[in-house]
Amino acid sequence: MTFTFRVAAAASLMIGIAAGGVGAQIIRSATTPDTTRAKVVERERTPYEAARAVQADFEFFRSMNLPAFRGGRPGNCDERVGRFCYWYDETASAPPELSAVIDRRAELTRALDSLGRRDANDTWILAQRVRYLVEDQRPAEALQAARECTTGTWWCDVMTGFALHMLGEYERADSVYAVGLTKMLPRDRCAWDDISLLLDNDALQSYRRLPCDDPKRAAYEDRAWWYARTLYMMHGNDSRTEHYARMTMALILTDAATPHQFGFDDDERELMLRFGWSIAWMRAPSSNPRGARTFDIISHESVPAYRYIPAGFVLNNPAVSDSADWRLQLPPVMGRYAPPYAKTVRALQHQKAMFRRGDTALVVVSYDANEFDEFRGTNLESAITVSAGGVPRAYQARRSSTNPAGILTVRAPWGPLIMSAEVAAPEKYAIARARYGMSPPYAVGTRVSLSDLLFFKPYGSFPANADEAIPHALPTERVMADEKLGVFWEAYGTDPAGERMTISVTVEREVEDASSFLRRGARVFGLGREVTPVRVSVQDMSARGTPTSARALELDISTLPRGAYVVNLEVEVAGQYVIRAEHRIEIVGP
Repeated sequence: MTFTFRVAAAASLMIGIAAGGVGAQIIRSATTPDTTRAKVVERERTPYEAARAVQADFEFFRSMNLPAFRGGRPGNCDERVGRFCYWYDETASAPPELSAVIDRRAELTRALDSLGRRDANDTWILAQRVRYLVEDQRPAEALQAARECTTGTWWCDVMTGFALHMLGEYERADSVYAVGLTKMLPRDRCAWDDISLLLDNDALQSYRRLPCDDPKRAAYEDRAWWYARTLYMMHGNDSRTEHYARMTMALILTDAATPHQFGFDDDERELMLRFGWSIAWMRAPSSNPRGARTFDIISHESVPAYRYIPAGFVLNNPAVSDSADWRLQLPPVMGRYAPPYAKTVRALQHQKAMFRRGDTALVVVSYDANEFDEFRGTNLESAITVSAGGVPRAYQARRSSTNPAGILTVRAPWGPLIMSAEVAAPEKYAIARARYGMSPPYAVGTRVSLSDLLFFKPYGSFPANADEAIPHALPTERVMADEKLGVFWEAYGTDPAGERMTISVTVEREVEDASSFLRRGARVFGLGREVTPVRVSVQDMSARGTPTSARALELDISTLPRGAYVVNLEVEVAGQYVIRAEHRIEIVGP
């Protein structure tokens, strides 16, 4: 649960405003000799005045009827934003609203609907209608209200975009917000697009160098939002529309009562833009030792909430990122987003490989999500999305099925790529994904180069090419100790007339300590070699009539203890240094 500790105003200073239709206006006459006297004139309130009265009355009623906070508070804040202390805790749950508050909000929405019909051009009333209908879990009615906007300004667009976002119509919301932004003054459009609050220091240094009207700034923002998406398979960009929805909510709250009696100030605005708006509130004794007759308000945002925009070093070069760089809670967490379709996010067990086809890469991903209950016996959407990383562009393959395991292939430009393999169970609000950069095996200035290694389950014969190997690809990097391991790869640039190749495959235990890293580095550069449990070395001839030599072999790993290993391939041809490729495996029971 996300908590935000917020100090409220003294209870004695909270003033409720009656929601009646008649108000009192005090008029002082300049011609009256006694200027201290006032004449009270009764008049009918305008729809705007009546709407403000009923809205303030509801928020006062809500603040006086908040459930008591029974939880503990952290000794230190995760973030201190002005007068607010923010901390993140997924284990606590937001309290249910009192039925009396639910009933009063229903009365409020009816009153706002009635007042909105009396003055269809009042944008404040429209904004509050949309706000409270969404809060009451009625986004379809909020969309209907937003479409009643008659001003023809960007205000209508952002209210419609907000309602569409809350409906989960992210692609349509993205389009509507884009139209609204074109109607804004340049200064306002810059403020709505500004993502500086969500960037870490690395990214912020690059971003702040770009003036608001610089096309490179817009390109940076587009790039950040492209990579920020929780699911690359999803149409539209819900991460970006979430940002615009928060900007819309800030617009709605700017001149309206909230449960926080200080009003919506800059501190609360920053907190909301970074972590989302509150969905529930609780009342606690004041944390101020001198706070007699005061209380604190603990507010809750949606959870689970994940890091919003990737780290700056990832944005700068996503193709060299690894899976750890895409951790959902990678610090520092400058902002969070709680996608409603991802209440559970799992690490996807998979295997990937990259094969060259001229100037194109054939990317293969074999995956299996069977280990998680959420992905069994339900409809699934699966996809592999790759991008060259410079100018984001999706190359994607998708499938719909009820099988948590499968194989997907996609083609993209040859070179360093960013890859995201994803399985979504919409009915279970669960996703599993693997995301990281990938590059061809290192080989600079060589005539012959290698593909990745692809592990396959032996099936009685050796695959002659990738098309034959891919259907038998292992769905994970976990290998049973009592089964043989098939290894397939391709060598590119070999002499079509045929040439001698020395092929060596070793399997060695993966060790994470510094000395092992140094030993491995020495071996990569030909400075040393370790004795390994399994080693296969053969003399071979390259394929004739083609510059691509596809090869496969089987390894007996039954003698190896359970644990993590690295399979290393070395290929030596005349006239160049030894080229290498490697792939991690984990040997498991029985």
